[in-house]
Amino acid sequence: MNRPYYEKKNMNALFQISLNTFRETIRNKILYAIFFFALLIILLSVFFGQWSVFARIQVMQDFGLAAMSLAGLMLSIFIGVGMLGREIADKTLYNLLSRPISRSVFIWGKFFGLLAALILNFILMALFFIVVLSIMEAPPAPILLKALALTGVEMAVMIAAALFFSTLTTPMLASFFTLGFFIAGHSNDLLESIMVAKSNPAYTALLKGIYFILPNLEHFNIRSQVIYGVPLPAHWTSIAACYGILYAAFLLIMSSLIFSRRDL
Repeated sequence: MNRPYYEKKNMNALFQISLNTFRETIRNKILYAIFFFALLIILLSVFFGQWSVFARIQVMQDFGLAAMSLAGLMLSIFIGVGMLGREIADKTLYNLLSRPISRSVFIWGKFFGLLAALILNFILMALFFIVVLSIMEAPPAPILLKALALTGVEMAVMIAAALFFSTLTTPMLASFFTLGFFIAGHSNDLLESIMVAKSNPAYTALLKGIYFILPNLEHFNIRSQVIYGVPLPAHWTSIAACYGILYAAFLLIMSSLIFSRRDL
């Protein structure tokens, strides 16, 4: 088989797997449950803003962005983690891999299909959020749009992380690992503070290794800048987006390597 033909066949397989995953995901009831949960939180933020001592728009922006970030985490855990395990349990994976399709194509196809479905879900949430803000006479500022874009990048990283842990262990443990990944990623800045405070070289080296291995998900969290109107450093959004894309690609490459060697 010549190389161009093989590559074309893999691209067709990638598209078909992505399309089937997209269709499967948008039929998942969990997707809509989390979607309406996020919309409810955004609506409740209007009432929370009225009771808060802070400005109502600030509270709405904080709650809205936090709700969408949390929705991305929940979707990654409840849909992304269980996807591979369900394929194995239903034995649909064996029929697919019996064809001349590499396991790497399978992993990347699952990622792109799931990402497309969840990004569509996220765009609808973001549009609803913007409409609510506009009704409250607070049209979205450019920095709010940047915050929404970075939340979408964070979602892509979390989907890649969910697939990565799914290739390593059972869906239950993968869910815990994905949740821990999210918490650790948002606490990564604390490691830097601890490294400065500790004088033990070995302990500092260990913390430094963890610091560079784990992602810094706080790069995608600019809620404080949105709420208080603090300007972002130049090119922050594009640099953070590139960082997220590269980290997600790294996780998918590792997932492909692990899954290709996994005994099914």
